[in-house]
Amino acid sequence: MISVVDFVRFSLSFIRLSAFFAAAPLFSMRSVPVQVKLGFSALCALIVLPPINPQWDLESWLVLAGLALHEVVVGLLLAWVVVLVFAIMTFAGHFVDVPLGFGMASVFDPALGGQVPVFSQFYYIVAALIFLGLNAHLWVIQAVQQSFAVVPFGVGLQLEPTFALLISLTTQMFVIGLKLALPVMATILLTDIALAIVIRAVPQINVFVLGFPIKIMVGLAVVLFSIPAAVYLITQLFSVDGVLFRYLHELLALGGS
Repeated sequence: MISVVDFVRFSLSFIRLSAFFAAAPLFSMRSVPVQVKLGFSALCALIVLPPINPQWDLESWLVLAGLALHEVVVGLLLAWVVVLVFAIMTFAGHFVDVPLGFGMASVFDPALGGQVPVFSQFYYIVAALIFLGLNAHLWVIQAVQQSFAVVPFGVGLQLEPTFALLISLTTQMFVIGLKLALPVMATILLTDIALAIVIRAVPQINVFVLGFPIKIMVGLAVVLFSIPAAVYLITQLFSVDGVLFRYLHELLALGGS
């Protein structure tokens, strides 16, 4: 016989986990059926089943609504950290597309259900493969399950440090995104300078006819040769002591207020 307390424990755990899986990249892909996401969230909730404060009035709808809202916020905050880390790929892709002249081009992303720049999709796929290859998805699930121990039901996160942490992660998003795109940006800048010198020396050359294919070929060559450096940077994001898990641990450390 399932008691009311056990049902509430399962429901609150399920709400936090389902909120996380509904927002976190890869887990929230539209190609994954909703039934699979809900079933996996329910399975994880059954495994965790954290304790609940016996002093709470579980017959009060106001108490239950407050606890459910708390679990949604915690789940979305944890997912937001993962979202910001994966947003580095989209940010870097924009800075690669524009110098190459691909700013107006886009491809359909089945995971997001919309149009994204070409190289944003390229870096996102590379990041997803590295993320899965390092078993980072298992560590993320484990971190979410451990969040019930450091951020129990009804226990909030410290507000100001949480905002400061998210701002710090956003800063890292810009810095690492620029590092990924910098080889192409710098090379295209030098190519533009070289084309300008050629035009000054030979005014008869039509720079608009020759400039675009030259920049595309040079840019693609740079992207090809910079793939090892990009893989190294992305690996640093998803390794055990990388950016993602460092910020997740710092966020969970703010629980207990």
